Amino acid sequence: MPNKLKRTGTRNKRISARDKFLKGIHQKNRQVLEKSLFELTAAYNIGREASYAADLRNCLKILVDGIADLMSVEIVSVMLMDRYEEGLVLEFSKGLGNEITKEKVRLGHGIAGWIAQTGEALLIKDIKKDVRFSRRGGKYYTDSLLSVPLKINKKVIGVINVNNKVTRDIFEEEDMDVLRKVAGLAAAAIESARLQEEAVARDETRLEFISNISHELRTPLSCINEGVSLVLDGVTGKINSKQKEFLASVKNNIERLKRLVSELLELAKVESRITRMRRSLFDVVQLIEGVVASMGPLVKDKKISLKKTLPDKNIQIWADPDKLSQVLTNLIDNAMKYNKPKGIVEVSMDESAKTVNINIRDTGIGIPEEDIKKIFDRFYRVEASAKSKTRGAGIGLSIINEIIKKHRGNISVDSEVGKGSRFTVTLPKDLRAENR
Repeated sequence: MPNKLKRTGTRNKRISARDKFLKGIHQKNRQVLEKSLFELTAAYNIGREASYAADLRNCLKILVDGIADLMSVEIVSVMLMDRYEEGLVLEFSKGLGNEITKEKVRLGHGIAGWIAQTGEALLIKDIKKDVRFSRRGGKYYTDSLLSVPLKINKKVIGVINVNNKVTRDIFEEEDMDVLRKVAGLAAAAIESARLQEEAVARDETRLEFISNISHELRTPLSCINEGVSLVLDGVTGKINSKQKEFLASVKNNIERLKRLVSELLELAKVESRITRMRRSLFDVVQLIEGVVASMGPLVKDKKISLKKTLPDKNIQIWADPDKLSQVLTNLIDNAMKYNKPKGIVEVSMDESAKTVNINIRDTGIGIPEEDIKKIFDRFYRVEASAKSKTRGAGIGLSIINEIIKKHRGNISVDSEVGKGSRFTVTLPKDLRAENR
């Protein structure tokens, strides 16, 4: 019996030791998993914050600061491929101070050039022992370094370099895993910010060109218009009825050209990424009331009935009041232009929990079904309106559509030839709610 108890005790000790061993393994695995989860979450947060940046510089600053904090390093730099893909340029860094340079690093040259060419990450524990690269000067406390590529669909767009652990330790494989995670998530944010920056630069050039052309055209047109007006007014002498009719036609075409120049400039502005909406919170019902009231003199002149059916309460929306006024003014003006004699234009509004719908209905010539999808295209004019006496370049609805898109809204059309049309502008009440 004592021997049996002794064997049982020995077995229990073995089980206890095994349990402790397994518990230790589980504990270690759990710590590894928790660390990996923390690193992945941190990398994701860095990439997400970088994607929200307003421009490339802020994007890179968020990325560099995030890496420095996450990896506890003193020096971080980001180099991006130049537009010709011939080499890398240092775009942003932390900890380098006056050593920052915009000098290009050619592909295959140096550490960053090697990474950009091969697309492989590089961990060097002691650069003195790596015959591929020369030892660097500068504020480096150890000869260990870590660099990883930034890739989009296997294409290298840049390189991230880190140096100087705060602990003065050398870099290990787990450090490279962390930096790879960040690079993988940040590459898309960097590329998006850079493309956006390039697009803005193109928009600025295009807008400047159109502005200059508009100015150059307006000046001679104004001079010609003034000269024709003086002749029509008889300042230069008496003219006969045929001459007056001819000059009146010239004056009308000059005015049309001036409108076309102004509309082209306005379209370029609203399409541009550099033109931002000046949003504020305001009562849309009051705004519509103001626009309808301002159309009074034009309504009387055209002998059109302008009616309104609006809610008897305040409805607040977050939008650009000036641009929305422009949209409504142009839609009401079009409804009067293409209406029948003694026709009706009705402005109404309804709402849902998150949107408002503004309707402009007319009793005019209507739009053929095959033309409805094209009326918001630049320079497109419906055949019936093109044959009418109403002049236009087919730009107004393009401008309206661009403004509404910048408000993340929508414009739709219902129409029947010979009976009239209804344009419906749908706008979110508060764009800010989408980002909460």
